[in-house]
Amino acid sequence: MLLLPIAGLRAQITGNGYSALEWTHYDTVPQHTDPIFIYCPDGEGNPVPGSLTARPPGGTAGWDFNWTMYDPATNTYDSTVLVETGVESSTVNGLESGGYAVRIRDAVSLDTVFYAWVFVDTPQVKATVLNYTCDYVALKGDTASIPFYYYNTEADSAIALKNGISFLWTASPPSAIPWPDLEPDPIIYKPPYEDTWYTLTVTDSFGCVNSSAVFYKTIHVKADFEPEPDNGEAPLEVTFNNKSINGVQFEWKFGDDSVFYGETPDPHTYYIPGDYVPVLIATSEEGCVDSISYESIHVEPSELNIPNVFTPNGDGYNDYFRVSAKSLRYLHIKVYNRQGVKVYEFEGQGNVLKDYEGWDGKINGHGNASPGVYYYVIRAVGWDDVQYKGKLYRGAVYLFREKK
Repeated sequence: MLLLPIAGLRAQITGNGYSALEWTHYDTVPQHTDPIFIYCPDGEGNPVPGSLTARPPGGTAGWDFNWTMYDPATNTYDSTVLVETGVESSTVNGLESGGYAVRIRDAVSLDTVFYAWVFVDTPQVKATVLNYTCDYVALKGDTASIPFYYYNTEADSAIALKNGISFLWTASPPSAIPWPDLEPDPIIYKPPYEDTWYTLTVTDSFGCVNSSAVFYKTIHVKADFEPEPDNGEAPLEVTFNNKSINGVQFEWKFGDDSVFYGETPDPHTYYIPGDYVPVLIATSEEGCVDSISYESIHVEPSELNIPNVFTPNGDGYNDYFRVSAKSLRYLHIKVYNRQGVKVYEFEGQGNVLKDYEGWDGKINGHGNASPGVYYYVIRAVGWDDVQYKGKLYRGAVYLFREKK
């Protein structure tokens, strides 16, 4: 039978260090409730045993305490836990889940029984890597809340304590996890490029938390590079910086039928003007492959701009008769005065053209040429072999010597 405490004397059993408190509901004795002390696991997921303390509601000092545990098989509290005599209060530690009764008596008239339930709550969780390929990682999470039953001894019936559960996947270092709080078995469509700890954390209705972690050693590779520069005139020398992750084999396609195998290619030179799309293919140690292409490396078309006036007065502005040339392979310039005497000549090709400054207005590098009209003959060859295929360009340029 269900023994009741003295009328008006409720909850003379208290829990020590419990995490949450619920109350029983007995249909046959609706006015009577007993505490349910819930003990959540510690920070490492280990169960925390229950601890109860009983104090007498009154009477003469020097009380006797007899603790017993409920046995569902016999529907009785007949398993002795602790007996103490002549003390002011009594505490029992190391309790497992179940029902507990304490009978308190004094030497005169006090003889009463109090009840409490202990729930050692440890939500169940286990995280594993179910499968992985070069394209995804599949995680598996097994979760469950711990069922707990208290008993109505009047009706000899078990009553379930409602307990739900929620969960959350996290990753360290952080990486994307689809539906981390909705799907216990997610598939990571974009696998991490770093070794990662995946942790599944569960929380039940009483705020009890437990977690499980699984280590994933990545097999994935990310191809990445940056060209520098990515535009300019021919011949354009480009350095390719390999920024790939986890790659051990590399194939470089420069977009001009040139191929290099290795981690870091030497600077590559583009001679022919146009647009090039380089591609890097990276392979991991486990054979996973990734590739990336750069949108465009632009080599400027050949161009020849010939000024018609210059002012070699030393003011730092327009001091040279300089042919503005882009992507030219060869340039030959001759300048004559009105009498047909050559006063300047330049011939160069390749990288020499990048340092070419032009005619400074001196006669064959010596005295200043007089102001007036001079005539040029220019022959140019472009790297693209489309324009300036050795054609002669003739024209006039005006030399002014303005005051500074």
